[in-house]
Amino acid sequence: MSTVVNKIIFNCLVQYGNVALPEVGTLSVVGSPKKVTFSDKITDSHIPVTDIIADHGGLTAEEAMNIYHDWLQGAQREDGTICVESVGVITPRHFDIDQELQRALNGDELPTATLNEKSGFRLGNILLIVVLILLLALAWMGISRYVLNQKEAKEVVIEEPTVVPFEEQSVEVAVVPEPEVVVPTPPAANKRYNIAVGVFSIKYNARACAKQDPLGIGADNYLIAPFPSGLWVVIAHSTDNLAEAERMRLKYKKMQSDVWVYRRY
Repeated sequence: MSTVVNKIIFNCLVQYGNVALPEVGTLSVVGSPKKVTFSDKITDSHIPVTDIIADHGGLTAEEAMNIYHDWLQGAQREDGTICVESVGVITPRHFDIDQELQRALNGDELPTATLNEKSGFRLGNILLIVVLILLLALAWMGISRYVLNQKEAKEVVIEEPTVVPFEEQSVEVAVVPEPEVVVPTPPAANKRYNIAVGVFSIKYNARACAKQDPLGIGADNYLIAPFPSGLWVVIAHSTDNLAEAERMRLKYKKMQSDVWVYRRY
């Protein structure tokens, strides 16, 4: 399990540029060429490694914290430094970056492999393949979302307006009722059409999006649901009626341009 935690820390730095290690501090990618700095302070903007462990293994927060503590105990040396495989060594005042992370951040060419370096050379190739797969997955997600929006827009049925025959009536003063205050409610799960405002590979980032309340409907009125592909989608409204879904999409699009209809099945 310690190897998995090391890889999670490595991937967080490469993909998101930071990671928070509870009871230790934060690692952040800065500058150009990129380097990694260490701080003993943790803020809400940093991604806790325990959240990624929980999402990665489908664990509770307590189970993820226990795994993290086991890893930390094994990674900490007698002199107080913490060694993270393929990432570097954390000391109380600075961070010594590992060459493997340095290459991954700055795209440096790998050194020519010798007989004794074959294992490291292969590992570098594997990491490169993983990064390429992630980029292809993100590109596929964008194309799929575009095609889905186009298809859903074509399926909208415009009904002819109902013609009401004119009846001669006496003129009366109409009483205008007080406008009804509509209180937003969280979207129901397992509805066919869902108004989505964001898709994320990590559930923690999906929660952060809902917390920011991009549509102004209240942070508790969003549903975080899994995509079949393993991604996480932030849903603001759900319904089984396509016309209603399109109407809500147009309404929310005025507040945020990146809104689309996600059809669950």
